[in-house]
Order: sequence, then C-alpha cells, then structure tokens
Amino acid sequence: MARARSGDRKAFSELVRRHQTAVYRVCYRVLGDPEDARDAVQEAFVRCFTKLGSFEGRSSFKTWMLRLAINVSLNERKARARPLPPELREPPADPSGPEDDLLRKEAAERVHRALRLLQPNHRAAVVLRDLEGMSHAEVAEVLGVPEATARSWAYRGRQRLKDLVT
Repeated sequence: MARARSGDRKAFSELVRRHQTAVYRVCYRVLGDPEDARDAVQEAFVRCFTKLGSFEGRSSFKTWMLRLAINVSLNERKARARPLPPELREPPADPSGPEDDLLRKEAAERVHRALRLLQPNHRAAVVLRDLEGMSHAEVAEVLGVPEATARSWAYRGRQRLKDLVT
C-alpha cells in the first residue's frame, strides 16, 4: 500500500489485481450490465489512482475502494438516467446440469429484477452485506453512514426483496 501511494505502478497493479473481482461484482450488481460495469471498474480504479494520496487508512483499502466503486456506479446510473436492462444475470458460472442451471438462473433473475426496484441505498446495503458478505460495520464504512443506518437499510432492503420475490 505504501509503495502504491508513493507512485509505484507495480504495487498499484497488484492492488488492482487483488481487488478487481470484488469491484466488478459491486459495479455489476449496481448497474446490471457487464459493459457498464467494466467501464465503472475502470473509472473507479482511475479515481483510486488519483486519490490514493488521500487514503488515510481509517478503514481497510478494500472498504475505501468499494466506496469509490459504488459512487462511480451510482453516478453512472444517474448520468445515463435509464432503467436497468430487463434481464439481470449473474456473471457466468459452471452449471452442474441443464435443469439446475435453469432453476438457478430463474431464481437469480427474480432476485435481480427485485433488486433493481429497491431504493439505491437499500440496494447498496443488501449487495454489500448479503452478496459480498461484508459485516454491518464494513457496510457502514463503505456507505459512509452510521452502523445502525446500514443495518436498517439492509433489513428494509431484505424485507422489500422478500415481498417482491414471493
């Protein structure tokens, strides 16, 4: 981290390599389009590189980086002012069989259609907590809100998802 902050490009490349999958997943889940997500990932890492000097270390680098990615993704959605595509899909996975694959795909589509109907703050909290496996404290850090707010947003998001999916 210190080497990357001092301008070492190889060290920064290692940070990118280490975190690009998590950043892509968050961007994809916020934007719903693989191409838009790749653009957002690139923009997030460009901003990371230019703002690395302002990283104070009060949170983990991953938390800070995911906050940048969420900000970029939300700004991208606002700028484009268009709804998410009708079919949100998970990044490709290894299917175990055609029936299993179809059932998983249908369930994932129902959840993702419901996810895009959530308020942006609830969606971000659910994605970070339930899909990325972050603690409530980490979600609060990423979203820049008190932990109680992060818990509330995740809870409300889950409740709304339940209502929409069932």
